[in-house]
This record gives sequence, C-alpha cells and structure tokens, in this order.
Amino acid sequence: MAKVVVELGGIKRKVSPQALAKGKLIMNNQVMMSMNPYVPYRDGALRGSSRANSVGVTWSGPHARAQFYGGAYNKYKSFKFKKYTTPGTGKRWDKRALANATIVKDWEKSLLRGMGFK
Repeated sequence: MAKVVVELGGIKRKVSPQALAKGKLIMNNQVMMSMNPYVPYRDGALRGSSRANSVGVTWSGPHARAQFYGGAYNKYKSFKFKKYTTPGTGKRWDKRALANATIVKDWEKSLLRGMGFK
C-alpha cells in the first residue's frame, strides 16, 4: 500500500494574510500608475496627490472628489467640469482604465507577483 504525503507549507505561506496584503499593495501601486494618465492634469496637483496602500488608491488633491465625479453641488449652486485641458482625461478615470483589458491584466499579474506566485 502506497502512502501519499502532501506538504502544503509553501501554499499556506504564499496565501498568508501578509502575502495577500503585500500583493494588494503592489497591485494598488500598479492601479495608481495606470490610472494617472486618465486623471485631469492642469498643474499636476491632483495627479501628484495619489496614494496607494493595501486597501486602495486615493486622490486627495484640490477638488479631487468633484473632478472624479465631474461636478459638485451644495444647497446654493452646482457646477460641472466640461473642458479638460489635457486630452484623454476627464471624470471617472477608473472606468476609463477598466475599459482597457491590457491594463486589467497587468493588475492581475501584479497581485499574483506580489503574493509570490510568479
């Protein structure tokens, strides 16, 4: 009778919470780099304010939320951004990046590479 022993130490190490957090951080850095060309650029403040961590990517520059959604409002007035100075940029830059399948594949590869799989 044959006896089979399966050693899962390497897999457990690669899928550990620490490896997952490292993979997410590396992937989110890749996400930030590939989305920045779609972020409106006037003086560079918004693009320069991007930060990545293991939770996600944030842009905290001046009027970042209003730029992302294309406008803002309060109880007195509302406004929309219509003219962007840099071609190819505009609101909802996340959807512009997601429309490019090559970029999404790069995100997947960077997650796996960060976790130690490739």
